[in-house]
Amino acid sequence: MNASESEGPATSSSALKPKHSPSGDSSAVIPAKPRRFIAPNRRYDFDFPDSLIYYIAKNPTSAKLYKKLIEACKYFFWKNPILVTNWLIYANNEIKADFSKYEQYICLKNVPYKFWVCGYFTIGGDANCSYKKDLVSSFLPRIYRCEIVDLTLQNQKLTTDEFFFITAKTGKVCFTNVTVVNRDGKEIAFEKLVELIPEVYSFVHDFKDNDKTVTAKSVKELLKLPHLHNFVEFRLFNVPEAFDIEAFFAHIKKSRGMFELEFAGALSVDYQSRLEAIIDELIEAQTFDYIPPFISFPEMEDDDELYELRKVCHENGFGFFL
Repeated sequence: MNASESEGPATSSSALKPKHSPSGDSSAVIPAKPRRFIAPNRRYDFDFPDSLIYYIAKNPTSAKLYKKLIEACKYFFWKNPILVTNWLIYANNEIKADFSKYEQYICLKNVPYKFWVCGYFTIGGDANCSYKKDLVSSFLPRIYRCEIVDLTLQNQKLTTDEFFFITAKTGKVCFTNVTVVNRDGKEIAFEKLVELIPEVYSFVHDFKDNDKTVTAKSVKELLKLPHLHNFVEFRLFNVPEAFDIEAFFAHIKKSRGMFELEFAGALSVDYQSRLEAIIDELIEAQTFDYIPPFISFPEMEDDDELYELRKVCHENGFGFFL
């Protein structure tokens, strides 16, 4: 690559130094102009056809390659301005991002570029924030590509297309009060939501109160999913009574994963008895060829029983915090 002219009126290093007032008072400082990217006023001469270079600029195959390209030559950023972030988070009622260890939690409100989101994407867990249900969907037009490793969503409503876009590469998810709807606006069933995330191996899901996405056939449909056997961690909270616990417990016994089921309140007496029977079986078992699940519900009256189950789970490979 050759060029006879300068790269353009980018801010020089001398322009970043404090300037003194004419009186010589060093305390009077004129703020330096901030660095900014602007279009080049030069022509780059590459050793490859312009059409090929343009295609490479517009179609980077990975975030790592893109970062190398823009570090090597600003042409690639000017042609396709993207910022790569490894942490996107909603905090103090603003979406912020980390771009490096030196640029942490930068507010993105006035940043004009698109974002290549890798690593972590967290909308939730901040008690000081009030989450609008369309927070994620309204931000999606600003995302160039999602390669999220760990995704946390709270109180969000997404279409199936939006949901698939942000979870396509995700391995760990944690959902609280999340609604996913078809194009007709109808909420999808719980088993369909799990079907849409075949790459996920760590799944934490907190159902809404009076959740209607679980039906009597949900577990039966879940068991048809081939990737259900790939879960290392599968934790459900506020589980409704419609969940077929016997069928799912039979699956757990054949699985190598770790399962936690915390049921919703106001369960029928019959359903409580069914849960108690499974809990008693777990406590009384001498050996396991699977990791015993931790099962609880608000109406459990015996604290000793809960303690014994926790002890059994802990001694047989269950991790309460991953």
